[in-house]
Amino acid sequence: MADFILRRPLRLLLVAALLAVMPLKPARAIAGFFDSLTIDKERQLGEEFLLQVQQVLPIIQDPFLTSYVNRVGQRLVAQLGPQPFKYRFFIVNDPNMNAFAVPGGYVFITSGMIRRMDREGELAGVLAHEISHVYARHIAKQMEKAKIANITSLVGVLAGLFLGIPGLTEGLVVGSAALGASSMLKYSRDFEREADSLGFKWMVKAGYDPRDMLGIFKKMSKQRWFEGPEIPVYLSTHPEINERLVDLSHQLSIYQDKLPPGGQNSPNFPYFSMKMEAVCGNPHQLLRRVNQDLARDPKNAAAAYGRALAQARLEMGDEAIASFQQALKLAPNNALIQRDLGIFYFSHNRYLEAEKILEQLSRANPQDDVILYYLGRIYQERRQNDKALPLFEKVHNLNPAFSDVYYNLGTLYGEKGQLGLAHYYLGFHSLKVKDYPTALFHFRKALQNLSAADPRKAEMQRQVARLEKLRVRVRN
Repeated sequence: MADFILRRPLRLLLVAALLAVMPLKPARAIAGFFDSLTIDKERQLGEEFLLQVQQVLPIIQDPFLTSYVNRVGQRLVAQLGPQPFKYRFFIVNDPNMNAFAVPGGYVFITSGMIRRMDREGELAGVLAHEISHVYARHIAKQMEKAKIANITSLVGVLAGLFLGIPGLTEGLVVGSAALGASSMLKYSRDFEREADSLGFKWMVKAGYDPRDMLGIFKKMSKQRWFEGPEIPVYLSTHPEINERLVDLSHQLSIYQDKLPPGGQNSPNFPYFSMKMEAVCGNPHQLLRRVNQDLARDPKNAAAAYGRALAQARLEMGDEAIASFQQALKLAPNNALIQRDLGIFYFSHNRYLEAEKILEQLSRANPQDDVILYYLGRIYQERRQNDKALPLFEKVHNLNPAFSDVYYNLGTLYGEKGQLGLAHYYLGFHSLKVKDYPTALFHFRKALQNLSAADPRKAEMQRQVARLEKLRVRVRN
């Protein structure tokens, strides 16, 4: 699902940024790379695309939001059986409706898409569709057909196609065989039908209502009438959406007796939506909205939680605490409200209050990566490193996409004198903050310090080779 509807100034900015970081001189073709796009080659391509796209897209780093989307995504991935990729899910802070997947299991969805959703099932529907494109290797099959000359050209083609930047493809693609790649990489009707059908299947197996997939597609179809003359790239690369809606409706009728009762929704989704608004929206508008909601329904715990988030962002500290406490009176056992109150206390250096809340939550929710992360942060601030380190390791194992933890792991291993692991994690932290020369430095140091038997060494070799080959020019 490629659906970026980028305004012209942002498009120009992205073009400039991509041209700045991508090597533009003709690159020597990688012999045989696209003769057969193997799983390893597909994984390499996804990694390189991620490295490029992270430099120009505002990827949301909020731990709760990224953890929530990854939890929904992994619930769907679990239905696929053994996979050659580690699927990772990212939220892009962009107001338009968009989602897309690239080779190697990387799935992106915009805040604008999520903020138009009313149910977790709609989120699952979009992710299930994108997962299916990766699962069925639709992108890889189109790439093999396109016979693009080399990795650099292909990353450019993907950027031009998925980011919806007119002219970008032509500026980056080298070789006549790749000139028509943009159109060749657009999903065929058969691929779209298969992705819808597979996504429907994963949703049912994961316990979601596939009617929500139909619901979000209807919203996207309706949205195109509000976008003016520029048709959303999502619809141009995912053609015939009305025909697909008919196909999905037919599939729903076949499975009618096997579907869960309608109207169900995750009790956590309203809180997730409030968090999205607090992070991506206007806090003044959010505060007005939730105050209106509470005036109509004083027992609306999610609205009280949203008010606390808006007040926290507006630095209304005492008011925010009062709103958190009001929300907890309305929903006394809600771990999400308790967790954000604990994080609020931590961010305001009230460690005793934060620790009391987070330790209690960690006992009841031992797999909640956000709780464990902030509890580890408290221990690290208090120099209780032996308590902090295993929590950070657990966070990393639970959610590899939780990139904030890299810095904590790197610094703690450095203090313990385990330099191989210290450089390993600090290298990934440098990637996250787009400091690529520093990342290359740490990865080289990790190679020198990790034992020959350490499985991380192969990953370091791949990262070093990738950064050296790309010759990324980092802007000051």
